[in-house]
Amino acid sequence: MKTPEMQVADYLTNDERLVAIMDELRQDKLSYVPIFTSTPDDPFIKASSAPWIRITPIPGDDAIYSDDARFFEYPRVQVDFWIREENDDRLMDIQERIYETLHSHGFERYYKNSYPDPDLDNCIMVTANFEGFEERNDI
Repeated sequence: MKTPEMQVADYLTNDERLVAIMDELRQDKLSYVPIFTSTPDDPFIKASSAPWIRITPIPGDDAIYSDDARFFEYPRVQVDFWIREENDDRLMDIQERIYETLHSHGFERYYKNSYPDPDLDNCIMVTANFEGFEERNDI
């Protein structure tokens, strides 16, 4: 059984359209898809690596119970991505592709924001929180 952030990373990594958009915009050409479930190493974090995605879990354990057993669970994740300011006209392309992909896998976005990253010159950080829905079949 995978954690929610690992599942989301798999969904996004397997989205060929999303990966193609990111590859097209990135100055540094990579031999892997830069979708992480933790913060990448410092040498990677630079404007020329953008766009890249980080998925992290949101604490909490929401569930609906039936007969003292979990019947439904609502996993939550935060999906952040960075894009160079010069590519801000493509920000919505990436944001919408992430939404469409996760929505097709049972996740709904309930928060989004974007702002210039104070720690990464010339980059915009885009943040979105998603909640999933999972029926437990093991009861």
